[in-house]
Amino acid sequence: MSKLAGRAHKAGMTRMKFTTTSAMASVLATSAGLLLGGSASVEAQELCTRYTVVRGDTLSQIASSAGVQGGFQVLFNANTNILRSPNLLEVGQVIAIPCADGSLPGATAVAAAAPAPAPAPVIEDPVEEAVAAPVEEVVEEEPVAVAEPEPTPETAPQTRTLRVVTAGDYAPFTDPDLPGGGLFTQLVLRAFELGNPDQEVNFFFVNDWNAQLDNLLPSGAVDMAFPWFRPDCDRVEILSPPNAYRCTAFNHSDPFYDALVGYYTLAGSPYERATAYTDLVGARLCRPDAWFTFDMEAEGLVEPAISLTQVGQLDCWRLLDAGEVDVVTYDALPAEDDARSLDMMDRVVSLDALTSTATLHVFVSKDNAEANAALPALNAGLEELRLTGEWFTIVREGIQATMEN
Repeated sequence: MSKLAGRAHKAGMTRMKFTTTSAMASVLATSAGLLLGGSASVEAQELCTRYTVVRGDTLSQIASSAGVQGGFQVLFNANTNILRSPNLLEVGQVIAIPCADGSLPGATAVAAAAPAPAPAPVIEDPVEEAVAAPVEEVVEEEPVAVAEPEPTPETAPQTRTLRVVTAGDYAPFTDPDLPGGGLFTQLVLRAFELGNPDQEVNFFFVNDWNAQLDNLLPSGAVDMAFPWFRPDCDRVEILSPPNAYRCTAFNHSDPFYDALVGYYTLAGSPYERATAYTDLVGARLCRPDAWFTFDMEAEGLVEPAISLTQVGQLDCWRLLDAGEVDVVTYDALPAEDDARSLDMMDRVVSLDALTSTATLHVFVSKDNAEANAALPALNAGLEELRLTGEWFTIVREGIQATMEN
């Protein structure tokens, strides 16, 4: 039975609670990198060094050559201050190749503040009624005093206790069985602590993703939900109604994480050399049924131009292996684990030129005044995480914990 810590802080007290409910289907991820042009081979790279990009380099080739654990998503994470996109490498750019322990060359690791495992507290009635789900492991954690935090920039005053919901089975981002509830949970927790340490926050795990946007946020049963992918809301007119709803009904935090969205086919497939989305016209694509499709809509990858199948993640790979679909596409890290778990990695080709990024956010209802008032403080805390390097520390440790398990 799942358990996750709830921790409360005195001396600028940020009160945290966690609650778990029954499980739901997972949503995971995989990655790629784009050829810089030309056919020059990638020069030798080593862990824990800085490398100058040359003509012909791709992130995936550099990561593979250097032996970066976690592949090019980890390499991209380490260089978000330099790389605007995984498929926009420029000759002469100097990128950091992480060390074997995931730290950056010459950097001093920043300890990530993640809650330690402990029983979950009682779920609040508004959430329980809205989700109509049974509660497991109902125990409350007593506040724990910690050292006085460093002074932080002036942020919004404390509002009432905020109710923040996420769900499990989304490694390495959110799951009650992961350290600190997953790397995204840790990032949100720390952003609150740094942005407004006086703000009280209750965290909940409610394993019904659809209920978060369809019911919990609009009804006010919860104030914030994460992690959610945000479409390009400047192009809402091209989005299908479910994807446009993410723009029209909700406001969003600054992006907490840039995930790489990859496209994969089998070696020898007619689509093996695809370098543009138009090359996939007529193809049979599979994207897991819990995943967004707004990125495909933006590129014209909609029916009847393509045929789309949406099933479970592993089933997408099985259909590819059976020749019933031509291309599998979804987000970063664990999709490679999915393919690897089915012993398919040696037969899979990444369509590097089609790799894109999608950003993960905290969502709030546009009608929730308290939640919207708390967003600036959350964004300020996120900015401090990035400036101090703690963001990268939390991310690399979260990815490593998932890979080790």
